[in-house]
Amino acid sequence: MHVVIVGNGIAGVTAARHVRKADAGARITMVSSETRDPFARTALMYVYMGVLTRRHTWLYEDRFWAENRIDRVVGRARGLDAVRRVLDLDGEEVPYDRLLVATGSVPVIPDWPGAALAGVQGLYDLADLDRMEASTAGVDRAVVVGGGLIGVELSEMLRTRGVAVTFLVRDDRYLPRVFSEGESALVAAAIRGHGVDLRFGAEVAAVEGAHRVESVVTTDGDRVAAGFVGVGTGVRPNVAWLGDAVETDRGVLVDDELRTSADDVWAAGDCAQLRTPPTGVRAVEPIWYTARLQGATAGLGMAGRPRPYAPGVFYNSAKFFDLEWQVYGATGDDGDDWEWSDGARSLRLHYVDGAVVGVSALGVRMRQAVCARWIEEGWPLDRCLDGLDAARFDPEFAPALVS
Repeated sequence: MHVVIVGNGIAGVTAARHVRKADAGARITMVSSETRDPFARTALMYVYMGVLTRRHTWLYEDRFWAENRIDRVVGRARGLDAVRRVLDLDGEEVPYDRLLVATGSVPVIPDWPGAALAGVQGLYDLADLDRMEASTAGVDRAVVVGGGLIGVELSEMLRTRGVAVTFLVRDDRYLPRVFSEGESALVAAAIRGHGVDLRFGAEVAAVEGAHRVESVVTTDGDRVAAGFVGVGTGVRPNVAWLGDAVETDRGVLVDDELRTSADDVWAAGDCAQLRTPPTGVRAVEPIWYTARLQGATAGLGMAGRPRPYAPGVFYNSAKFFDLEWQVYGATGDDGDDWEWSDGARSLRLHYVDGAVVGVSALGVRMRQAVCARWIEEGWPLDRCLDGLDAARFDPEFAPALVS
C-alpha cells in the first residue's frame, strides 16, 4: 500500500508516524513545497529573534525518517485525480492507494491600495521568514496590522530588532470575542509595556510608497511612516489546488473520521473542515494541538484502523510578549463569569447554569488535566473554586490567588 501525504506540517508528520506504527509494510511518501525537513512552524518567530536556529525547529533528526522508512519529497501539488488515484506533483503523476491532504493554510493579505509593494507581507512559511529578514534590514519603523496572535508575534519579533512598531487593531479592544474587558486590558498593557504603539479602532486605508512601502494611511487620515508592514489579518485553508477533486467549502469537507468525499482520501489540519462538528468544536480550527490530533486520526484511518475524531475539551495557549495565556473549553458570550485579577494576572471561569464550561488564565499556569476534568464532568463553580490550588501549575513560590 502506497500512502501519500501532501504537507509536512504537524498534521502530515503525525499522520505518517501513525501509519508506520499501525502498518510496518506500508510505503509512505510525504510531500512538501517548502523543505525536506519538517519543522515547527510556530517556532519561526524565534529563528528571527535569534533564540533558535532553523535546525532547532526540526521536528525530528534525519535518522528518524530513515528508521521509519518515510520518504520525503520536495515539490508542489498542482492537482488531484481522485478517480485515477493520481497526484499531480509539478507535472509528474504520483499514484497512491491512500492520500492525505494536509496542506495547511495561507495568509490573507487584504486588497488595500499598495498592498503589493515590497515590504508588505504575512508570516506563515520559510519563504516569508526569508522575505522578512531581507525586508526589515535597516528598517527603523514598522506597522503591524491585525488583532490576532500573529500580529502580536510580528510585533515582538520586530521589537527584538529595535524597530519602532505601530500596531493597528480594528476592534475597540483586544480580541473582544475571546477576552473579557479586564483580560483585554491586561493584554494591551503587556503589549504597550514593550514599547509598542498599540492603536484600537484603527484600519488601513492605503499603503504608500514608490517601489517599497514608505507609510501607511489609516481610515481616519493618520499617516504612519513604515519601512515594513506585517500583516496578521488571518489565514484561509490552502485548498484551491484541489479544484473539484474533493468537495470543499471553506476547507476540505470531512466526516467524523476525516474522510473526504473522494474514496481513500483524507484531510487533516488547517485545511480540513468538519461537516458536522461535535458540540463546542469549530468546523475549522487552525491550531497546532488540533492539527496534531487530526493527523493521528487520519493516519490510523489510512492504516485501516479508523476511529472518530474526538478532540475532547478545547485547549490553546499563547504568549503576549511575557504574558502567558491558557484557554480551556468555551469562554464566549453565553453564560456568566467568575473573574479574579491582581492587575498583572487574571483567572476567569466561565459557567452556564452553574456548571463551569471554560477557563481563561493570563499570567497564571493551570493544570490541563484538572481544567479538562472540570469541564468534562460539569463541575459547579463553587467546587472549582474550592479546587483552585490543585488546578494551579505555577512555580513553587508564585504569589497566591485571592478568590
